[in-house]
Amino acid sequence: MNADTFVVGAGPNGLAGAVTLAQAGLTVAVLEAADTIGGGTRSGELTLPGLLHDHCAAVHPMALAFPYLRTLDVERHGLRWAYAATDLAHPLYGDHTAVLHRDLAVTARNLGADGPAWQRLFAPLTTRFDALAEDLMRPMARGPRHPVLTAKFALLAAPSALRTVRRWQTEAARALFAGTAAHAMRTLTGTASSAIGLMLTAAAHRHGWPVARGGSRAITDALAARLVELDGTIETRSPVRSLRDLPPARTVLLDLTPRAAAAVCGARLPASVRRVHPPPSRTRRIEDRPGRRRAGRGETVGRWSRGPVRSWYRRRSARRASSWASRRRRPPGRYPQPPDASRDLG
Repeated sequence: MNADTFVVGAGPNGLAGAVTLAQAGLTVAVLEAADTIGGGTRSGELTLPGLLHDHCAAVHPMALAFPYLRTLDVERHGLRWAYAATDLAHPLYGDHTAVLHRDLAVTARNLGADGPAWQRLFAPLTTRFDALAEDLMRPMARGPRHPVLTAKFALLAAPSALRTVRRWQTEAARALFAGTAAHAMRTLTGTASSAIGLMLTAAAHRHGWPVARGGSRAITDALAARLVELDGTIETRSPVRSLRDLPPARTVLLDLTPRAAAAVCGARLPASVRRVHPPPSRTRRIEDRPGRRRAGRGETVGRWSRGPVRSWYRRRSARRASSWASRRRRPPGRYPQPPDASRDLG
């Protein structure tokens, strides 16, 4: 296969990159290891014939705000959006439910005493959401087109989600924002964990949370159709384990996880990157070599044996635990001691 550019991975990001390169006049080939394209936007009949289930991503709050999709005219290739009457509902104790409507005023009114605070926070974000989304989705090296707007959002997003929910007093408002912020799949006490909650909520009030008709695979199907229209090619069941598996090309784009990309690139990556993202082949892998016995308790495999390695980890863990405990112990007399409560009893 001859091409100017190879894209490894046919997820939505890989296909979007392939379409961009094809629009620039390059010949592009996309290689996908799985049987179908899509990555996290695949859909299939997982339970009943004719009933489609999304494997991963189902709702796409940022899709309509994504500037790149708007330039492709993907609706011409069959992508249609559908909207629910209510974007999000968060069940509470009893028969109460916190509801996120597309209409900001309706959402605020249903939140009762916290309605004005909710509206004060999200009204500016909703009004200028498209400009803000454009800046946040641009490459950071180019800088924002609306620096004042981006700086204001950064100040709102810097605190943790736990700190942001303290703006409200009612359980409904707090649960509604915390549930949205949890889509970041990180601790809600971490710095800037409010960012995802702010953006997804503002997206709901600006465009709603649409789903793709026909399942999330309709998104990647539309991107694939656009790529084929530009004379690009897509090959499934084509795993790439190393850059050496690819023919010479001007550009190679990897739409992979960091660890999988490290495995494909190997020594071409800097050592600092390889340490942060060790390839899967170097983690928890035991090889059988000629003339060596099978890996068992204490039997040698490669340069190490299982028994000594376990013992070394145990000794290191014990030393660390002992050192930590010694730092925690405070010798009497060197630090202020709490008053003796027994003296006040007599």
